[in-house]
Amino acid sequence: MGQAMLKGWLDAGFSSIQVLENYPSDTLSSLAIELNPADIITDENQCVILAVKPQNYREVLDEHLANIHPEAMVVSILAGIPLSALQNALPGRRIVRAMPNTPATIGQGLTALCSGSDISAMHKDFATRLVQAVGEVVWVDDEAMIDAVTAVSGSGPAYLFHFVEALTAAAIDVGFAPDMAEIFARKTITGSAALLENSKEDAAQLRENVTSKGGTTQAALDVLMDEPGLRSLMREAVRAAKKRSEDLSKI
Repeated sequence: MGQAMLKGWLDAGFSSIQVLENYPSDTLSSLAIELNPADIITDENQCVILAVKPQNYREVLDEHLANIHPEAMVVSILAGIPLSALQNALPGRRIVRAMPNTPATIGQGLTALCSGSDISAMHKDFATRLVQAVGEVVWVDDEAMIDAVTAVSGSGPAYLFHFVEALTAAAIDVGFAPDMAEIFARKTITGSAALLENSKEDAAQLRENVTSKGGTTQAALDVLMDEPGLRSLMREAVRAAKKRSEDLSKI
């Protein structure tokens, strides 16, 4: 995710980007950045993006704390690590917590941001502009909402991908060859998502537009919308993801 956001910043024209990575990928090494520079820019305007595995963040901060200015802004994309833990590990720094999702890799992300009360309007504006380079931004006032964001938009792409898997399997079941089933399932979903993106009508209305009373779509929806159906399964799935996010923040 950090690499995807980095590409967005480069495309948006952000400069003076330095990256510290002990094991850089070939892709990272090929980007127009200062990779593991000998001289690190450390001043009050510094913005540090913390994009490491959550279980390793204390080790990383212990190694690089001297390179983070006491008045720097630190933007964390670590899942499950609350502001309080980051503030304890980075005393005095302005902390912003971000929850992006994987569509950020193509500039279509949705990222929720929250921060401590000490964040200035200037820092908040800069954090917004940073994340807008990879998609849309929503600020939330209550950090507890980050767990809900994780369950809906953070994990949401996986739900959709699984739906495509299920639709592909169903297509095979009714006679499609596997490769043709994949094409039909994938293009149906991507085309429908584009229609949803470009329509002024909400999802419920678009569903109704496709559905004729007593027709084939209605027959399928009678199954999906019955109880227990897709709505209740999705509610249960999102609640499970939210609980797991809450549990991780307590570890």
